[in-house]
Amino acid sequence: MVGGWGYDAGFVLIRKLGQGVPRVLSARIIELRGVRVHNLKSVDLDLPHGRLVVVCGVSGSGKTSLALDTLYAEGQRRYIESFSAYTRQFLDRLEKPDADRIDGIPPAIAVTRESTSRSNRATIGSTTETADYLRLLYARVAQTFCLGCGQQVLKDTPQSAAQRLGQLPEGTRLLVTFPQPFGDGDTLPSVAAELREDGFVRVIYQGRTRSLTDRSWIDAPVTDTTGQPLLVVTDRLTAGSVSSDRLRDSLEIAFAKGRGTCYVLVPATADQAAMVVDQRPWDRWGFSSRLRCEACERDYLEPEPRLFDYNSPWGACPQCEGFGDIVDIDMDLVVPHPNKSIREGAIAPWNTPAYAHELQELLALADDYGVPVDVPFQQLSQAQLQRIYDGVPERNFGGLRGFFAWLQRRKYKMHLRVFLSRWRSYRPCPACGGARLRPESLAARIAGRNLAEVSRMKIQDARQFFADLRLDDWQRTVGRTMLEQVQSRLRYLCDVGLGYLSLDRTLRTLSGGEAQRVAMTSALGSSLVNMLYVLDEPSVGLHPRDMDGLTEAIVSLRDRGNTVVVTEHEVSLLHRADQVIEIGPGAGQRGGQVVFQGPPEQMVQAGGSLTGEFLCGRRGVALPSRRRPPTRGRIQLTGARGNNLQDLTVEFPLGVLCLVTGVSGAGKSTLVQDTLYGALCQRKRKESAKPCPYEDVFGDGQIDDVILVDQNPIGRSPRSNPVTYIKAFDPIRAVFAETIEARTHNYSAGHFSFNVDGGRCEACKGDGYVQIDMQFLPDVFMRCSHCGGTRYRKEILEVTYRGRHIAEVLEMTVREAFSFFRGQPKVQGKLKQLIDVGLDYLRLGQPANTLSSGEAQRLKLAAYMSGARRNRTLFLLDEPTTGLHFADIVQLLDCFEALLAVGHSLIIVEHNLQLMRAADWIIDLGPGAADEGGRIVAEGPPEAIADHPDSHTGRYLRKALDGKGCSSTLSEPSVGVHDSSCLVEGDADQHDES
Repeated sequence: MVGGWGYDAGFVLIRKLGQGVPRVLSARIIELRGVRVHNLKSVDLDLPHGRLVVVCGVSGSGKTSLALDTLYAEGQRRYIESFSAYTRQFLDRLEKPDADRIDGIPPAIAVTRESTSRSNRATIGSTTETADYLRLLYARVAQTFCLGCGQQVLKDTPQSAAQRLGQLPEGTRLLVTFPQPFGDGDTLPSVAAELREDGFVRVIYQGRTRSLTDRSWIDAPVTDTTGQPLLVVTDRLTAGSVSSDRLRDSLEIAFAKGRGTCYVLVPATADQAAMVVDQRPWDRWGFSSRLRCEACERDYLEPEPRLFDYNSPWGACPQCEGFGDIVDIDMDLVVPHPNKSIREGAIAPWNTPAYAHELQELLALADDYGVPVDVPFQQLSQAQLQRIYDGVPERNFGGLRGFFAWLQRRKYKMHLRVFLSRWRSYRPCPACGGARLRPESLAARIAGRNLAEVSRMKIQDARQFFADLRLDDWQRTVGRTMLEQVQSRLRYLCDVGLGYLSLDRTLRTLSGGEAQRVAMTSALGSSLVNMLYVLDEPSVGLHPRDMDGLTEAIVSLRDRGNTVVVTEHEVSLLHRADQVIEIGPGAGQRGGQVVFQGPPEQMVQAGGSLTGEFLCGRRGVALPSRRRPPTRGRIQLTGARGNNLQDLTVEFPLGVLCLVTGVSGAGKSTLVQDTLYGALCQRKRKESAKPCPYEDVFGDGQIDDVILVDQNPIGRSPRSNPVTYIKAFDPIRAVFAETIEARTHNYSAGHFSFNVDGGRCEACKGDGYVQIDMQFLPDVFMRCSHCGGTRYRKEILEVTYRGRHIAEVLEMTVREAFSFFRGQPKVQGKLKQLIDVGLDYLRLGQPANTLSSGEAQRLKLAAYMSGARRNRTLFLLDEPTTGLHFADIVQLLDCFEALLAVGHSLIIVEHNLQLMRAADWIIDLGPGAADEGGRIVAEGPPEAIADHPDSHTGRYLRKALDGKGCSSTLSEPSVGVHDSSCLVEGDADQHDES
């Protein structure tokens, strides 16, 4: 049978594909017929099973629509349909892709940047399932060491105790005993009577051996038995003359009666005696069937997986509840400018009008308590600071502690909760030091390391740790499966270039590319076969040096018998593909067609392939005739030491295209996003996260504003769209509100919004559709019968501008709308920014959650550009080439040129060689990742970086500058064979626009 989940091995099918080339296809193919998802235009495709297929094309052409929204969605939907109706109620349900027919598709797994959790509890270890196997490994083979004395804590049995006692010299006297505790209401006579009934005749009490038949000591008045040890003698033996059976039987009785605890008294010298009985010194050997250190009298929990799980109350640190951090008041935020005095407003929360009375109270009592208010805050003594913090209760002044406690009690109010969060930050938990686990969990060790220490190690070091691990035969047998799974996942994390991270690193602190490669490790580390893997741009954020490992990992996934579909532009992956599919020729409505399908070697010869044009060098970015000199001022950051930065002093030139490069994990994001941006925001009085530690920043007076364009999504709601994001919808609605029809009916601009009451359709609340819950089936979305999907009331649609109502305007492309709103400079000014970044093909009302990553990045840049009214704005960008095709990067460079031309400055964190060639100044960090990085390897124009012997970036950049790094190994020898690490550039005198 063809299609579904079954295949007939004998079934073959003859078709003609491509340019009339006959092909013989078996049923082991994925057949797509008439696919119309998003902008795809009835696409017909045949994809072979067990092959690596790379889908490329310009941003917005339909790559994601084909790979994720069609292939993955259908594969996942069919797999879920194999479950019972009851089970399907609890699983994510995907809509059936809009297609005539999809046959031969296997179960699918997708790895995207959106599939990663941003919870504080989500770490690399938990996401890759490495932590699960580590917990089981520690529960089964770890050894417990006392946190007090450091000695190994072992569980004893009567057999192990007898074996140890059997090593004593002959003639050694032994007293086998067990402790008898006094419970609530117990008295000495009652305990003695109970012991006599059990057949015991002697006890050790108050340093003497006493008979249970002697009533003189039993009936003596005892006011308090608490802390009085009562050892019941089970047997008196002599080593060497006692049989092993008797010794073992006596120990068994002692263990049973002592509830797992047994004490054996052995003669000792007076100066080493643990106790004295009948005026003779004795050593006390403790044996316990529990994990208990007798020397420290401390019990430990039995190792089990939940004991090593920080998400379980059984294993989590009691103080931080497994987060590793606690939220507390941060005095660096409360007093952001310690060089100010109290009177000048050093205490930031009390500078607001609502709480200025707190400052006035402090000023009123400061003289009486010796608190100077006219000296810099940083010069106050510890006693004076404590007075400000603790307050003066007798004067009814609560100080900072009382003020924040008052806010904490009222944080149920949103505005107070937001205000309180401004002055708090995370710091490591003082109880566990960030380990997340309770002390008993940290007592278990393998090769001298507890689970938290292993999780803190760099992944490449942890991999070596387990490779060198020496276990005994029993541990090796029990832990073999867990070790194999741990080592497999650590190996793949290193293969995809993440060996510099640690397993306890939270996902929210990773870049988008790092998070995606972490998610991909779960897929790469599994042993599934005959699956469809869909990878969405896995090379994002990866330095060219690290691409080989990622490529080999993806190829190994294919070699296990899986079908791998990758959306990608990286040349090394294109080269290793079995088949390349290019979607195009343009973006949006100009795309959605199959431009090329076939082996990568044929792409450079195929006419109409834009990717092939760049790969063979017929198109590209020419080297600039001259680079901008770094003479327009600079910003200097000194003493940057956050994360792995090693006390850096960096000068960023202004007015030029400045790139910060380096291998993955070298410290680029820490330097630019986490330190420089926060430091400049503090100087500009802008809200931002607390910057990483640094000494000072100079030159901020040369810029008017600083803007960070990061990789965070612009919105997940379908109500968000391009015109709402760039604030163009406001002037568009104002245009409609000024029409005669609108003023006649007293319609305001709010009536033309589908997000608020007034003009929107009340039946669908402005969605344009009605969602019907189908329980275990995918929800059905029906076009609203009241508004017909237009989102607006009928009366609002009767208001037109130049013959078009508001719903028709939202269906226009940006280019169409720009012409339509001629004479409206406010609207055209906003739309012009979208055109400048190459998004003229987007429809104004296109939901933001349907945009590709490249489109979203450029939309964000357009929004900042439209909002930058003043000159001298410093833009900090985090890998803006994410998801962009070679042609898109050309448009992006034109956008950068426009920004620089009007006086703005750019500092870009980037790995893309095409962008490096066009840069004016490069700061290369490294030379390695994590603790091997954090230093400046080289800085200067691209040519200087390329000539530096210690720069990994320079080796690849040299090939690009020489015109050898981008020519393709995909081309035939007659075209020219070069290294495939980047693009080949065309004639140095031409600058292709697309």
